[in-house]
This record gives sequence, structure tokens and C-alpha cells, in this order.
Amino acid sequence: MNPLIMGAAMFLLPECPYFYEFLPDPTDVADNEGEYLKVKWESTPVPWDTLYLQMEEHNPFAIYVPPDSFFTELLLHRGAPAACPEKKGLLCQLLTSTALPNTRASVWNLSAGFCRDTAYLPVPKAGKALVRDLASGEWIVASGGGNSSSSGTNLLSLDSIISLYGEIPLYISEVAPCPEEGIPEWFEITNRTVQAFPLDGISDCKAKTPLKSTDSIKGKSSVLITKHSEDLKDFLGVEEISVYQVSIAALKNTNDTLRLCYNGVKLDSVMWGKAVNRPIKCPGTEKINPGFVPRVTNNLTKVLQISERILERSNKKAMLRIRINSTAKSELRLIDRSGTHILKKVLNTQINDSWIEIPEWRHCQNGPCFIHLQGEGINETAAFVVRP
Repeated sequence: MNPLIMGAAMFLLPECPYFYEFLPDPTDVADNEGEYLKVKWESTPVPWDTLYLQMEEHNPFAIYVPPDSFFTELLLHRGAPAACPEKKGLLCQLLTSTALPNTRASVWNLSAGFCRDTAYLPVPKAGKALVRDLASGEWIVASGGGNSSSSGTNLLSLDSIISLYGEIPLYISEVAPCPEEGIPEWFEITNRTVQAFPLDGISDCKAKTPLKSTDSIKGKSSVLITKHSEDLKDFLGVEEISVYQVSIAALKNTNDTLRLCYNGVKLDSVMWGKAVNRPIKCPGTEKINPGFVPRVTNNLTKVLQISERILERSNKKAMLRIRINSTAKSELRLIDRSGTHILKKVLNTQINDSWIEIPEWRHCQNGPCFIHLQGEGINETAAFVVRP
């Protein structure tokens, strides 16, 4: 696995520390008294005893954390020791390294054992904390003042999900926007990976209250999502099919878009209607190959190869290359994380045996982007991540 992807996956482990919050530019006190940064981790005891921090090219500094302690949060601040709040699980120390820049962007790195995290901080604003946005994984200026907790302890983003599972784990595999009379609308989601995936937080991206459940969807398995689970179970008449209830929005029969979210992170979407040449017969259901996500297949031979999994804009020489292990004519699409098609290209057999450069990757937003390949017997997707 690419070491950068491995690092992204490792900091998601509960014993791994991660950057939580920065306040580079306080307003109520001088910079040399009020600025701070916070680091958190989720479980104790930890398998490491020293946490290393570094800002850009400055010398790294070490913080000792007793491995058998019950600390889950580190606060480094400038000021008197009395500034440390009394909080269970908090390790509070003075920040004695170089000052946090308050007029320019900066980059911080963290390591502890095999755990890694990097914070790409934007230009701060006076009195505003910098926190990680849950949807994109990028650092932003918090809407409130200092001591913000809006970033929460959940660092979930599509970037981190791909890093941890190697691909997007869940996709919409079937939908019934206009079932028979008396049967509630439903859609099926499938786990394409071999690992179980938690169902808590699943929604149609519109529901005010996502699914609350301690269950998981097993690897290579499917479950049904509906607004009226008991009615659907009565219609199915079998207990083997897993059905979960979420307050999903009503679906339009002739044309609509259905989205799948996990704790606010968009995993997949599917459209139907004349505009996308996908009519829905009523009553009935539609088995679908939604958007840029391929069907689950038992074919272990990958047709689509990708040269890089992480590309940095700052590297002018960075290049995305793909290779097609097939002589069949196929169509390639480059798709942004929002579902926007950036590039559409038909590939012929003359170039399918060599690496193909895709310079259009620079049009992707920061975060995950996707290469989708479709042709005779081919339906595959590869994901990569774009960094600043």
C-alpha cells in the first residue's frame, strides 16, 4: 500500500492521535499567551509513549505521554500553567516551539508509533479557531470563536473512507421508486468489500435523522432501506432479508436522484428518467449500476490500473497515468467527488497496451476523485486523492 494512504488509514485507528483544533491568532490576549493547538485520540492505553509534532521545516518536538495513562487529549498552549482547564483525560503543557503563523497558511505533521496525521491549515482569522470540516476533511475557519468543538471527534471524510477500505465500500444496487400498491418505496445498498461496515449514520442525504443502529452490513452483503420497515417486511414475508427504517424523502416515479450518505459523507448517487436515458417501469424495481460505481463482481482480474493513489498540486511534475489491460473498446470518465464529469474519452485498441496520461486530474477538487472505465465486459472504478 502507498505509505501516504497507509498513514491516512492509521490515524483513523482509535489509539492513533490526530490534530483536533488550532487557534493561531487570539484576540483577547497577546499571541505569546493565548494561542494553542489540540490533539486527541479515542482509546487508552496507547501503544506509544511519545508524540512528535513538527511545523513545516522547523525542528520537530516531542511530547511524552505515559502509555498506561488515561489521557485522550493533549492541549499545548502559550500562557501561565493556570490557563490549563481542569478536565478528565486532558494532558496540558506549555507550547514552547515556534509561534503559530497567523497571517499565512501552514502545514503541521504529527506522528506517534505507526500513526500519522497532517494538517493543511488555511490563513487564520483573528479570534477564530481552525477545525477540520467533516464533509471534505479539509481544515477551515470555525464559525464560532476559540475553544470550538465543531469539528467533533469524528474525522470522517470520503478521503478517509477510501484510505481505510481501499475503495468506497457501499453503493446503491437496486431501487424501487414506484413499487406495487401497498408496498413502501425502498432501495438496496450493497457492501462491495469483504469488511463489515457500520450502518449507524446511513441516510438518503436528506433525512434529518439518519439511521441509528449498532448493526453492520457484512462484507459482500446487502440490506434494504425504507421509510416503513414493517410494511416492507410483511410484503417480503421472510426474516432472512435485513430491512432498516430511515425517514427517506419520497421518490419521483419518472425522474429523480437518489443519494446515499454515511454521517453526512456522500458515498453514491443514482439518477433515472429521460435526461439520463434510464426510464423506470411502474410498478417495478430497477437494478442499477449507479453513477461512477461499478457492480460487485467476482472477477478478480483488474482491467483498470492507476499509477498514483495520491497526487499533490504543489508538485508540478505530478502526473496521473492509467493502463487498460484489455483490447476492447472502452469509454473512460474522470469524475469529481461531487459527481461532476470532468473528462469523457473513448479509448481504442491502439493505445490500450500502454500507460495513458490524464493531465485533467488537476481539475478535480481537493479530496477523492474517480476514474471510471466502461466497455464490453468492463465496468471498473479506481479512486485517487488530490492534495493541495
